Amino acid sequence: MTFNRCWLLLAVVLSSHSLLAQTKYHHNVFWGRIILADNITDRLRTELWIQKRTQDTEPGSSMFDADQFDSYWLWFTYSINKNFKVSLSPFGYFESYFLYTNPADLDRAPVKEFRYTLRLEQEQKYKWINYGNRYSFEYRTRDLSNSGNYKPNWRFRYMARFEKPIRGDWLNEKALSVIAYDEIMLQFGKAVMGNPNVFDQNRIYLGISYQLFENIKITPGYLFTIQQRPSGEEFDYINTYWIVLTFDNLVSQFVKRD
Repeated sequence: MTFNRCWLLLAVVLSSHSLLAQTKYHHNVFWGRIILADNITDRLRTELWIQKRTQDTEPGSSMFDADQFDSYWLWFTYSINKNFKVSLSPFGYFESYFLYTNPADLDRAPVKEFRYTLRLEQEQKYKWINYGNRYSFEYRTRDLSNSGNYKPNWRFRYMARFEKPIRGDWLNEKALSVIAYDEIMLQFGKAVMGNPNVFDQNRIYLGISYQLFENIKITPGYLFTIQQRPSGEEFDYINTYWIVLTFDNLVSQFVKRD
């Protein structure tokens, strides 16, 4: 059995286990992300991710009712070759609000987090489809008790990603593709030591990417997440409606070329 198949099997087993959980909570979330990007050199690229999530507060309410997540995430990506990239995030700041299950949750303060990440991406482009593997190693420090006491832990993330480029004269040379992926996350370290939830979450995504203008791309999609709570017996089932807006060549497009 190959490494990728092992991870796929693990994701299926963990997701199947969630169906036997004693308690399940259902949520609807909206996720917006703005990416400000530019190329420093032909191989080195920088991106700043500005993110906002909102959530419903009870069944049937709007997914814009309350805050769920805010973050600022800086990235530097270096292309080793056309198929392999290494990314480093030297800084990420996050505020995560509790996923609401009762009125008392509305009074909870957000958990503040600093995150440092190394990410490896491998992509193979075939005639009809592109396939990629992504491995992320995160070091997180979180103020879980809102007391100023930050506790560290590690999280490992693996993603299998498929992208199908769409071609046609009707696109007027604008890029369009369909994207699907599955990402599983495992956690360990001081902040989660003693918790039964080594499995953190599994994310399944389907969306499209479309080039609005030369340097602006929009990526709307749907993300279904199964996330395990620290008790190990409670799971959040999250329907996320996601829009990413990417502004590329943010500065260099205004620089005169010789």
